[in-house]
Amino acid sequence: MPANLPPQYFEVERQYRETKEPREKLTYLQQLLSIIPKHKGTEKLQAELKTKISKIKTTIEKQKKSKGSGGAWYQVEKQGAGQVVLVGLPNCGKSSLLNVLSNAHSEVGLYPYTTQLPKVGMMEFENIKIQMVDTPALYEEAPAWLYGLYRNSDLLLIMLDICKDPINDFEKIRKALNDKNIFITRHEFGDVKKALVVSNKADAEFDENARRVFVKKYQDDFSIMPISTTRLQGIDILKKWIFDRLNIIRLYTKKTGKPIVKDDPVVLLRGITVIDAAEHIHKDFKKNLKYARLWNEKGYAGQRVEKNHVLCDEDVIEFHV
Repeated sequence: MPANLPPQYFEVERQYRETKEPREKLTYLQQLLSIIPKHKGTEKLQAELKTKISKIKTTIEKQKKSKGSGGAWYQVEKQGAGQVVLVGLPNCGKSSLLNVLSNAHSEVGLYPYTTQLPKVGMMEFENIKIQMVDTPALYEEAPAWLYGLYRNSDLLLIMLDICKDPINDFEKIRKALNDKNIFITRHEFGDVKKALVVSNKADAEFDENARRVFVKKYQDDFSIMPISTTRLQGIDILKKWIFDRLNIIRLYTKKTGKPIVKDDPVVLLRGITVIDAAEHIHKDFKKNLKYARLWNEKGYAGQRVEKNHVLCDEDVIEFHV
């Protein structure tokens, strides 16, 4: 089967070959992997790209340990139940939102480009924490590391100032992302990045008709949440939306003969089965698992479940090995 690579692939490949900086090479390799069509004819090429990515990550790690790593490059190690990266143009309120959602104290200014480096905070949602990352405002010729943060995140939170020109601003952001092969809607060239759209300053006086036009234009493709970082309007709902869009569940494990305790959940991707969860918790569980019992609010009260049973948020599972 032929690979049928799109034109974008060859352009990014050219950029990859021309750069000498390992971290930029990594960014381009990740772009190539996202662009390449996923079918049998590209399996070998996909494997080669993954091997190159693995090798260059090793090179970067070695550079970190040496004195001559050179060049500014910023990465944020993932922590918590998921990583959400904020995206927006100057003065849209990203730093204010980070401060509202988390324990961070990011500088807030009335002038553009206040945020120069990534700022990190942890958002509490019920009994888990989700990592929030504020980033410099998106602009033309933004550094490759910024797109690296976008690409490696679990979820993009695109922030707009509803009092400005939200349609024009949103299209600027989409174009900048598309140009780096980060797609937030379905397309023919690669994977779709999960994204939420937040319209800030919902409490301010503005053209309500303009808001309706914006929502009507994009509501079929995106979840759009109006908020106010000053009056905290919509913040609790936004937290729930973030949790849902991360597509994760909280699983509690129970020891035989002990009461149910819901204080230290294991966070897993939605759709995971009993046997997959067993392997995640301990590699030997999958091999030795005899059966499992399940408790939840959907009617299970310790009944045995099959190994291929799909688990739900806040299920309590008791493994028998």
